[in-house]
Amino acid sequence: MVEAGGQSLAEWLSELRTWDAARPGAPTPATVAYGDHPDQVADLWLPPEDALPVDGVPPMVVSIHGGYFMAPYRRDLHAPIVHELVLRGFAVWNVEYRRTGTGGGLQETTADVWAAVDALPPTAGQVAVFGHSAGGYLAETLATHPRVDLVVPLAGALDLAGVVRAGWDGGAVTEWLGAGPDQEPDRYAATDLLPRLPTGTARVLIHGSADATVGIEQSRAFAASAAAAGDPTDLIELEGEGHYAFLDPRQPAFETLCSVLERWRSGG
Repeated sequence: MVEAGGQSLAEWLSELRTWDAARPGAPTPATVAYGDHPDQVADLWLPPEDALPVDGVPPMVVSIHGGYFMAPYRRDLHAPIVHELVLRGFAVWNVEYRRTGTGGGLQETTADVWAAVDALPPTAGQVAVFGHSAGGYLAETLATHPRVDLVVPLAGALDLAGVVRAGWDGGAVTEWLGAGPDQEPDRYAATDLLPRLPTGTARVLIHGSADATVGIEQSRAFAASAAAAGDPTDLIELEGEGHYAFLDPRQPAFETLCSVLERWRSGG
């Protein structure tokens, strides 16, 4: 996979992490276990005092990383954007979960993200959840959680059978689920998000029109179904944008996420 300018994805992520590490004012998160497995943890990031709201209670945002459920991709993918959200006054719960090779399949992974939201303190109140790519799928599974007020899938992989048939995942979803959709259709039926609609939870889907890793048709189709079912649903299409810019606080795609979260915390 190649980012703009001819960089490989690994080079791009390395440069992004180097830039983020050099920024001043980085808060230190507290890592909290929500289960017994080493991957059942989340980092709680709290904003500095000068970024707190008047009442002293920052809005809580849950962050769920992507990576097509593969073990090498971890929650540190989101560290730069989580850092930026914290500096803008949000509290962030950056979730890790079991993945392929670490004990994760459909039931384990989806149960993990649900348990991670359960583990938030009652004082956190309602929360917004965003997830990138496969994390967008996991975020959407939380739309029925009673604590969740808003779901924001970023370039969400919302139809896993469609992802496999399009070949976007390079076999990762098949490995996570243990079979392809033609071999085990019932297994893929269990991943289908559409029967969960309506969830009663608002959502804003954001997707780039030039995304070659998860096609924008995934968000278009899901947004249409959610709206038809009666859920408050918006779709923001970013013209010419690819898959990864959401992970970089310097990019307009990230600012789009920020604007959605700002409207949410302002009650808009």
